[in-house]
Amino acid sequence: MSTAVGTMGLGASCSTRQAGALGRSGGRADTPSRSETLPRRVLGRSKRPVSLLGFGVLHVQDAALYQRAVDRGINYFHFVEDRNTRKMLAPDAHNLAAFSALRAVRPQLVISYMTVERESKAVMREDLDRFLGASGFETLDLWYVCCPSPEQWNDFCEVFLEARRAGKVRCAAISTHRLAEDMDRLTAPESPIDVVMLTYNYTSSTEDRERVTRLSGAGLGVVPMKPLAGRFYEATTDRPDACLRWLAADPRVHSLPVAMQNAAQLDQNVAALQTPLSDEDQRLLTASLSHVSSRFCRMCGACDGACPHGLAVSDLVSVAMYREGYQDPGLARCQLEAIPTSRRRRSCHECARCAVVCPHGVAVRDRVRVAQELMA
Repeated sequence: MSTAVGTMGLGASCSTRQAGALGRSGGRADTPSRSETLPRRVLGRSKRPVSLLGFGVLHVQDAALYQRAVDRGINYFHFVEDRNTRKMLAPDAHNLAAFSALRAVRPQLVISYMTVERESKAVMREDLDRFLGASGFETLDLWYVCCPSPEQWNDFCEVFLEARRAGKVRCAAISTHRLAEDMDRLTAPESPIDVVMLTYNYTSSTEDRERVTRLSGAGLGVVPMKPLAGRFYEATTDRPDACLRWLAADPRVHSLPVAMQNAAQLDQNVAALQTPLSDEDQRLLTASLSHVSSRFCRMCGACDGACPHGLAVSDLVSVAMYREGYQDPGLARCQLEAIPTSRRRRSCHECARCAVVCPHGVAVRDRVRVAQELMA
């Protein structure tokens, strides 16, 4: 597991900038049209009907935004946090707006929470109980564990079954950056996993698209993480609409939990899903591939340990994505500071050539340089 995945390993687009022309209005938007509706899909073996657009909760302190999301037809809310993000915010502000707004309509919703801290069964139990206690939700519809190793997988399965018997959770889920390695475990008849969150968007390989077919065939729910491919696409379009429509056109995908910071972003994303994927969308996405693929980190871990000088390459490339794609330098710096000093400070200028080659075409040396600029 990479050292600086932290909160940003979730299935949401994580920018705190205001997206598109609507975002520049300062977050205000007109009253939503009741004629617009969000389709719902059944989330695999969980059997839960979820809105095609989900809400990735990232500590927005505006209860009215969550109520507006419910009014627009969103019924799936996904929470994730870890030690790093809890340090970023005062304890009395942490997710309280979301909790207070959603408790009143909890029976109408599908709520999921991702445990990032999973060093042991005791830690997982404590993390689940802490979230349930803080939120006031009596139970979770989906309990995710973030990117478990084989040992953590077995621990999570055991703790999940225990929590389900106690009425704390209904369904089990994992997020994975290494889908190829996890496929057999996920699709095994004895697997208790109901839903999978995986890196999936229009840049995904043919192999990953085939794996999604296999997951769907096994009855598993499919929830994309990084659905907007790092938001690098928006450098030319300034809007995520085509990325969302590409995923919505795939019937194997069940919900798109996107982090939204204001009413304008919310309304823009809802509106984007009122229109089917077009030939023009496809043209724009294809034209953007070279720009995006050299920058978008899929967090696959292929570069782990590949730097002969010990740089935490995968973490640094991810930091650059948060800084330039999501345009959130504060969050990028938080992730950077989570990397041990000895694994982030060596300058790439000392090497004539970079020994690390990304299988997806990310320009590793350039991305590391962008991340290290935050240390100046």
